[in-house]
Amino acid sequence: MSIANESNKTAVTSAEILTIQSYIQQKNTAVLTIMFTDIKGFTELTEQKGEHYSTQFRTHHDKILTQVIEADGAGLIIKFIGDAVMAVFSEPSVAVERALLIQQRIDEFNASQQKFAAMNVRIGLHMGQVSIANTLQADVFGRHVNRAARIESLADGGQIYLSYAVFDSAKGWLNNHKNLRWQNHGRYYLKGIDEAIEIYEVLSREKGIPKPPLHGKKQRTFPKPIISMMLVLISIAITAAVFYSQKTEVQLVRFYPDGMYLDNAQPIALAGEKYDSSRRVLTDIKRGKHIVHYDVTNSDRYYADMNVDYGVNSIELKFKELRLPSLKKFVSALAKENKLSAKESFNYQLYGHNGEKIPVTGEISLQITSYPDDKDSDLIHDQYAGSLTINNKVYPIAQQAFTHKRSDTEAQRVEPVLVYQDEYHAYYYKYHAVQTTFDVEFYAVFKPVSGD
Repeated sequence: MSIANESNKTAVTSAEILTIQSYIQQKNTAVLTIMFTDIKGFTELTEQKGEHYSTQFRTHHDKILTQVIEADGAGLIIKFIGDAVMAVFSEPSVAVERALLIQQRIDEFNASQQKFAAMNVRIGLHMGQVSIANTLQADVFGRHVNRAARIESLADGGQIYLSYAVFDSAKGWLNNHKNLRWQNHGRYYLKGIDEAIEIYEVLSREKGIPKPPLHGKKQRTFPKPIISMMLVLISIAITAAVFYSQKTEVQLVRFYPDGMYLDNAQPIALAGEKYDSSRRVLTDIKRGKHIVHYDVTNSDRYYADMNVDYGVNSIELKFKELRLPSLKKFVSALAKENKLSAKESFNYQLYGHNGEKIPVTGEISLQITSYPDDKDSDLIHDQYAGSLTINNKVYPIAQQAFTHKRSDTEAQRVEPVLVYQDEYHAYYYKYHAVQTTFDVEFYAVFKPVSGD
C-alpha cells in the first residue's frame, strides 16, 4: 500500500456517500458487497523504480480493474486510494465473479509484457445491509468497509479472501462452476474487530491450491475428529432422550439472521450468541413442515422451508429471495408536452400462516403526462393515471391532475395512496414534482407480522 495513513483507506467522504446512495437506489437493494484491493509490494516498487515507473505501472492496474468492475454496470468503483481500490456490488456472486476475472486479467497482463515487474493484487470481499428504507446508514457502511479492508489485508498477492456472508450467498453460483475451488481457512481475529471472522478463499483450479493467511491470529479450535466425535455422542444422547418423550428440538446452523418469523406469525427466539456456528431455537416448534422468513426491507423478504421431526433437528436454512414488484417512472417538461406509458408484469408466491402457497400474478400500468402552461412559463401541469391487476382483478387509478412551479426548488410530494391490500401485503402509489420533473412510483410492501 502506498499511503501512510491507514485510516484514509476506509474513510468515506460526503460526496462518496451520495454516490453510494444513488447506486443503492438504482439497484434497489439494501445489501452491498464491498471489495477492497491493493497491489502487493507497491511501496517497495516505487522506492526501487521511482515515481514515473510506478505511476505507469499503476495506470495499467487502474485500467484493468475499472474495465472489469464496472463492465455492464455491475459494480461501482467508489475511489482509488494510491494503489488500492474500494468498490461495491449489489450481488455477492457478481462480486466474486469480477474478483476472479481481475486475477485472470492481471495474469494475462503479466504474461503479455516484460517492461514492468509482475503485478500481484490481493482482494478482500465482505457484505452486509447498509441501508434502511432506501437510506444509506453511513456508520453501518463504515463498519462493513472496515471488515472488507481487514480481510483484504490477510490475503497474499493473487489471492481472493471472502467473509462467510459473501461465500454463503455466492455458494450456489460457485457450485455451478466446476473450474473453481474454495477453502475455509478458519476464523481469524482482525484489528479493531472483537469477534473472529471466518475466512474463505476462492480461486481458479489453474491457480493451484488455496493458501491460508501468512499472518494474522487464528482462533484456536479443537481438532476436527474430536469435535466430530463429541457432536456424534451428544447427538446420540439427546436424540435418544427426546425420542421417548416425543419432543422436538431445533438447532439452526448458520446462516440464521436476526428477525426471523415462523409460519408468518411467530418470532423465532434463539439461544447463544450471534456468531456461534449453531444456535438452539427457544421457540416451541411442532413436528411438521414450516416456513421461516426474515425481511431485509419492507419489500424484500427471504423465505426458507423447514421440516421438523421428533428429536434433535440440525437444520441449515436455504433462503430464497422474494422482492415485491415496483414501477417508478418520471417525465420532464422543458419546453413541450412529454408523455410516458409503462407496464410491469409480475408473478410471485406468498405463504399463508399454515405454510400454504398463495400465487400472485398481475401487472402494474402507469400513464404520465407533463406539459408547460401556455401563458405562464413557470407553471407545469402534470397528469397521471394507471391500474393494478392482481389475479385477474383490476384496481384502477382514476386520472389525477395538479400544477407545480418549475421555480420551486423544494419537491411537492403526496403521501402514499393505498391501491390494494390483503392479509399479507399492500400496494401503494406516490408522486412528487420538483422544477421540471414529475416522478410517479407504484410499489408493494409486506405487512408487519401480527404482534409486531
